[in-house]
Amino acid sequence: MEAIKKLLIVSLSLGLVCAQFAAQAEEKILRLYNWADYFAPDTLSAFTKETGIQVIYDVMDSSETLEAKMMSGHSGYDLIFPGDTVAERLMRAGALQKLDPGRLEHLDDIEPGLRTLQTRYPYSRHATAPYTWGTIGLTYNQQMIDERLAGAPVNSLDLIFKPELAAKFADCGISMIDSPDEVLAVVLNYLGHNPRSSKPADLAEAVALLGSIKPYIRKFQSQPVTQLVNGDICLSLGYSGDMTQAQRASDEAGKATNFQYRIPVEGTTVWMDTMAIPADARHPEYAYALINFIMRPENMAAISNATGYPTSSAKARPMVAADMRNNPDIYVDEATYERLIPGKDIPQRDMRARMRAWTTFKTSIHH
Repeated sequence: MEAIKKLLIVSLSLGLVCAQFAAQAEEKILRLYNWADYFAPDTLSAFTKETGIQVIYDVMDSSETLEAKMMSGHSGYDLIFPGDTVAERLMRAGALQKLDPGRLEHLDDIEPGLRTLQTRYPYSRHATAPYTWGTIGLTYNQQMIDERLAGAPVNSLDLIFKPELAAKFADCGISMIDSPDEVLAVVLNYLGHNPRSSKPADLAEAVALLGSIKPYIRKFQSQPVTQLVNGDICLSLGYSGDMTQAQRASDEAGKATNFQYRIPVEGTTVWMDTMAIPADARHPEYAYALINFIMRPENMAAISNATGYPTSSAKARPMVAADMRNNPDIYVDEATYERLIPGKDIPQRDMRARMRAWTTFKTSIHH
């Protein structure tokens, strides 16, 4: 009798242990790495509510940090949001999984222009789903520009790259994106050179041009929205989303400011943030679930409306706020796509030469 009791106790204990393991196994957790505020406010909570998958959202502070974490392996993430050239390097290094098109529900919704753009990335095109995208261009305060130069060439890089024009806006403030590779690509292209060149003569010419406008640049920053809204700057070479964010913040503050954004006629760079699954992701199935959830047109539209950036979904476009949807410099046509320069994973040696050129320019700034 005693032996039977002991057997019962042992089997009950084993049963409890098994139940605990089962409970732990059922706890669905997806680890996510993305920029701050890069979803609609309810994107992740709605996903959890629908699927029961909890999301741990770690905020990315720079692409360099993301790359370092991924290259060292065992990042612990199930889904990451790398930029196009970062994704290219990560896939080349074997840090990403190839995506299974059969498990992605909304691939056919992707904007045709972005699909073409994606083919320019030989490594990562099979490992990423396009998320949001944009261009580098001119964001400006219409009133301040008009006051200083009637009929200013706002759709041309001359506005900022010709010293005699830049000088006219120095008093109201010029900002330049603090992104050496992107700025150099725009400058080199403007000068008629290969945007990704590392030739000493080309870089010297780019540095000379940048040096000629250096007295008129007030700030190097990648997020000039606050300064635009406060009136501390009136002209910025930066991301396309800055204008939408600045206009909305200005409207909310009851200011009658008119911000505009132009893609330069000379051409400029286009960037695309993507969704990718690390090679060692513990829960790729949860990552696929979130990618599919995010790519639903109504969710993509909500993300566009919240962030100020267009998403990759063509089906989302009709639901995007009119100020973005109807702006040809935000949602571009086929002819404009032709003027856009995709990112490129350039060799380390070339990148070092470009970084040196940028440092030469920046350290010689005098205020």
